[in-house]
Amino acid sequence: MMRETGGFIGEVCTEMAPASGVRVVRCAFDSDRYQPGLFTELRIAMPESIARSVPKRQAEFLAGRYAAALALQYLSPAAIGSTQVGIGERRNPLWPNGVVGSISHTDVVAVCAVGLRTGLDYLGIDREALMSARVCDEVAPVVSSRPERERLCAGGLSEQAATTLIFSAKESLFKALYPLVRDYFGFEVAEATALCLEEQILVLRLSESFASKYHLPREYRCQFTLGEHWIQSLTCGKLLGRARAGVSG
Repeated sequence: MMRETGGFIGEVCTEMAPASGVRVVRCAFDSDRYQPGLFTELRIAMPESIARSVPKRQAEFLAGRYAAALALQYLSPAAIGSTQVGIGERRNPLWPNGVVGSISHTDVVAVCAVGLRTGLDYLGIDREALMSARVCDEVAPVVSSRPERERLCAGGLSEQAATTLIFSAKESLFKALYPLVRDYFGFEVAEATALCLEEQILVLRLSESFASKYHLPREYRCQFTLGEHWIQSLTCGKLLGRARAGVSG
């Protein structure tokens, strides 16, 4: 599916996430080289809401949906019917039947993770640029408690990396659970309770009240990757027994 894009799309990489079997595709993109005609060139549908948006938003959307189309090809398009990913009323991706997926981007990289519903009930991915010290000071109290940050710093992360990881991991958890609960819950609903830097796992724990309300398990394992200037988080899994049966649509 690789096409000439005038330099808008750069390096494309694909990998299988450890343990989960989730397909992850990321592609670099250059918003300065974006042109509306690239939607046609890359065979990505442009929704009306995106057509009314600013060029930067259009570029981000196109790069994300292009990464999604590439990722979906690995799931057998004949089985899922389409590699197009629509957009919902709340800007949430609308995946083909039988697919669970998630899209994220920074200013220069778009990433998509997909899997089949036969193996996964929830999936969320988030990629963030490493926060500057100033942004970290502003964001830290909003996304985390001091004990959470101290826990991650004691595990070997800097304050900036700890805050960025907590933010990214909770964002990936939100993306994973939103299709199940249809509730815009905040950062305070989850707590970062354990870090294994060697295995790159962060454990998130939902509040008892939120988990009970939606009949969800409380603990989630987030697989993360630390880059030099970025952090990427992936949260995915199955809902078992009573938890799955009780989830609200």
